[in-house]
Amino acid sequence: MKPLQIVMSAFGPYAQEVTLDFALLGSQGLFLITGPTGAGKTTIFDALTFALFGESSGSVRTVDSLRSDFADAQTKTYVELTFSHKSRTYKVERTPRYERPKKSGQGMTTETAQATLHMPGGQVITGYRDVTLKLEDILGIKCDQFKQIAMIAQGEFLKLLLADSKGRGEIFRRVFSTNLYQITQRLLKDRERAAKNALEAKESSILQSLQTIRLPEEDNVLGDEWGQVLKTRMEDATIHQGPEVLEALQELITRDKERQSTLKEQVKSKDIAIAKQIELITNSRHVHQAFLDLESVKQRQEELQGKSQEHKGRQESLERGEKALYQVSPLDEAFLARRDEEEGLKTSIQTLSLAIEQQMEDLEEAKTVYETEKATEPEREKLSASVASLAKLLPKYVEADSLGEELSKLQEIQEKLAASLHELQEQKSSLLDQKAKLTKELETLGDVEVQIVKCEQETKGLEARRTQLLALESNLERLQKLVLESSGAKERFQGAEASYQELQGDYLEKEKAFFREQAGVLAAALRDDEPCPVCGSRTHPKKATPDPQAPSEAELKKLKGKVEAARHTLDQASKSLNTKQTEHKEAEKQLRSSAQNLFLHLSAEITLEELSGQLAAAQSENAERSEENGVLFKELHEDLDRKKHMQGALQKLEEDLKANEGERDEKDAAHGTLVAEISGKSGQLEALQASLDYKDQGEAERALKIWQDELTALRKAFQEAEKAYQDLTTKLGNNQTLLQDHKERLLKAMELREAAEVKFTEKRIACGFPDEEAYQNALKTELELKDLREAARDYEQEVQRVEQEYGRLIQETKDKTKPDLKVLEDLKEKLEEEKNRVDQALQRVHTRLGVNEPIERTVQEGLKKLSDLQREYLLLSNLAKTASGELAGKQKLAFEQYVQAFYFTQILLEANKRLKTMTNSRFELLRREEAADLRSQTGLEIDVLDHYTGRVRSVKSLSGGESFKASLSLALGLSDVIQSSSGGVEINTLFVDEGFGSLDAESLEQAIQTLVGLAEGNRLIGIISHVEELKERIDRQIVIEKTTAGSTLKVC
Repeated sequence: MKPLQIVMSAFGPYAQEVTLDFALLGSQGLFLITGPTGAGKTTIFDALTFALFGESSGSVRTVDSLRSDFADAQTKTYVELTFSHKSRTYKVERTPRYERPKKSGQGMTTETAQATLHMPGGQVITGYRDVTLKLEDILGIKCDQFKQIAMIAQGEFLKLLLADSKGRGEIFRRVFSTNLYQITQRLLKDRERAAKNALEAKESSILQSLQTIRLPEEDNVLGDEWGQVLKTRMEDATIHQGPEVLEALQELITRDKERQSTLKEQVKSKDIAIAKQIELITNSRHVHQAFLDLESVKQRQEELQGKSQEHKGRQESLERGEKALYQVSPLDEAFLARRDEEEGLKTSIQTLSLAIEQQMEDLEEAKTVYETEKATEPEREKLSASVASLAKLLPKYVEADSLGEELSKLQEIQEKLAASLHELQEQKSSLLDQKAKLTKELETLGDVEVQIVKCEQETKGLEARRTQLLALESNLERLQKLVLESSGAKERFQGAEASYQELQGDYLEKEKAFFREQAGVLAAALRDDEPCPVCGSRTHPKKATPDPQAPSEAELKKLKGKVEAARHTLDQASKSLNTKQTEHKEAEKQLRSSAQNLFLHLSAEITLEELSGQLAAAQSENAERSEENGVLFKELHEDLDRKKHMQGALQKLEEDLKANEGERDEKDAAHGTLVAEISGKSGQLEALQASLDYKDQGEAERALKIWQDELTALRKAFQEAEKAYQDLTTKLGNNQTLLQDHKERLLKAMELREAAEVKFTEKRIACGFPDEEAYQNALKTELELKDLREAARDYEQEVQRVEQEYGRLIQETKDKTKPDLKVLEDLKEKLEEEKNRVDQALQRVHTRLGVNEPIERTVQEGLKKLSDLQREYLLLSNLAKTASGELAGKQKLAFEQYVQAFYFTQILLEANKRLKTMTNSRFELLRREEAADLRSQTGLEIDVLDHYTGRVRSVKSLSGGESFKASLSLALGLSDVIQSSSGGVEINTLFVDEGFGSLDAESLEQAIQTLVGLAEGNRLIGIISHVEELKERIDRQIVIEKTTAGSTLKVC
């Protein structure tokens, strides 16, 4: 493929439509693309890549940002490329998606992405994606491969040269599409892991089930042989001993079922005896309680008789309190209100009297000030006449000041011109100094690009370790969570087990009561001299009685359903516990494996707390190194920016020196003209100033302002004195009137207070309170009176209730003796203890069966499944390790790396052909065949053989210029192999972006000769560079110029 013509419109820095005709550059050989930084040199390759594949050539700029910021709303953004391929001519037009201002000027509108391909036969293909797919088919390559074949980007292949095996593998995966082999490796690894997890989960599940077998507490339930198997192997059993433990468990279940039947019969017998004893105790307990109640009532009667005097005093306090609150208290409050009113008026009169005295003194003083200010009237009139006279002369001052300002401006311009001439001379000297300094500084920044690439590789390594540490931290947090979940599952299992045992015990109790109830129903139908249907006896001295607390058959069935549900819950809790413990063990195993890979010499016995601390320390160290590397990376980029800036600045200095010379000539002529004009203006100003009293307008206005301010102050002082005198006269009269009113109101208030005091005293004495203290002691609140009334009523009601209860109990205990309940209770307790022992034994057996029977079924099924899982895991493990390069004792070369190593060998073979020429046969690139040992993976590492010394060393030890030669050779080799592996793809145009600045003269010549040789045979090679030597060596050039309205280009 060779481009013939490319048209760019509103694309990148190009605001208008520009056309690049490659025919002007010839059909083969070298051409140079040159111009200032940011002018749009690399944009040409962006346009070529965008036209063919709909993408930009770099990783920074996106397709949506390709529209020129300089373009107006009417200019359309597009690229039109005409190219030849295998002697046929194609034309493709492509427009990106972009936003532009609406033509109306209001808001934005979006242009959609479009593409059109004109085929040699006249066929037209449209559609953004369809055109891309067709061009990929025509060229035989995709965008990533095209960018590796047709463009050697600045610094990109130096990264490929210095990358580690992992980074280089990622590049080859993208270029040669080897991800298919990586996916195969990953799928096999995932299937191996899944098979291993399933196998370990099944083993763990079986062992967990065996560990939860419930053993009998009685030693005689199992014989010595089976009992020893369960006791010794249940906790420490391996998966291979599972069948033996299962057989012993089945024997235990059989014997427990036999014992369960025997114990149920014993429970029924004990229930009948206990029921009879309970009936006897119930009847005796009622009589006993009646005697106890009688004694209690007698004691209560005595207590009430002792409180009779207290009740009498409470009633007297209630009567006095009601009189004080309802009769005397209202008059007391009225008297206090009158007294407060009298005291308030006295205070107001005293305050007003003092205020009037002070106001009379202030009025006399204000009168004196008023008369003084009134006497200054002649002075105010004289000052007013002076102000009017000076105001008439102000226009002449304005004229003088205007002429002075004009003269000052001319003098200022003269001084500026003189200073400017001096500055231009100094500027010339400074520009010459800057030029020398920039030239020297540029020499010190020659290999900054190489240092940036090395720093980027270090950054990638640190980022990879940070990712691994974060993954380990996540696994550690997950393990800690699983520990808590496992503990919770164990608590839920224990809770479910306790709940099941409680429900089972309740069910057995209710079942016994149900059977007793059936015996009572049968006994109710027995008649004397008739045979019992159960035992045949014709006498029935102790018939069974129905139990009112016994459950119905439906209630018993419902309770049995709850027992079964509890048993199901117990089974689920057991399975959940098994699962959580299995997950816990697997997570811990994986965590320790990951930690071993990250930390050398990690102890196998390290605790999670210690591992967490070591992880935190590693993260801190990695963060510190990343921060240091980031600082270095920033400094290197600042050096690179500074280098580019200085290159542009050097060119600008030359232009500034030429401009400086022309500007000095113009300003020297203007300076002479100004000197003559200043002399004439100075004479006019001196004549005008001689006729005025003041120096200038400002001095005259200041004098006028002083007189005006003085006149205003005199007038204001007179007005303020007059107003103060009038205000004080009015205020004094108002206060004197108010004082007289208060005195009259005080006399009336004193009469009302005396009358209220007499009424209060008469009512207090009439209600039986001889003095104020007696009245206050008797006075109570409404709530206190309510409490006294309720206490009196409660006492009287309690006396009546106790007398009635005493009479009832005397009748109830008449002709009866108090029974001894302890003897009856002791006998019942003895019977219940015997029954409880049997119940507990039955409960233990029942619970054991409820736990062990599901375990027996689970283990039996699990052992059948285990064999299939073992065979599947062994097969998948061998396959996965082979594909991933993890077989013990073999070279660590994975399937994908093996394929990539084949391509890599071909790339180095082609690269060494160019490197040999550029280094006079000194250096040769070698692929490192094996790692130092078989424990680490390799396959894509590069070493360099120095034929001068005969030693093989790391490619990272090359100097800046040597690294450029090696990376250029590697780029050309990669381009050749991609074209060859893609079925003989023909890409007859190559762009090389920068890198030549780090070469000395001899190395630059060697690099140019290599590219010249590469250009033979109908191949066109474009070099993007600022290097001056290249401008002199390469005649055919695309020159790009940058302006404030966008960039333009031309072919020279």
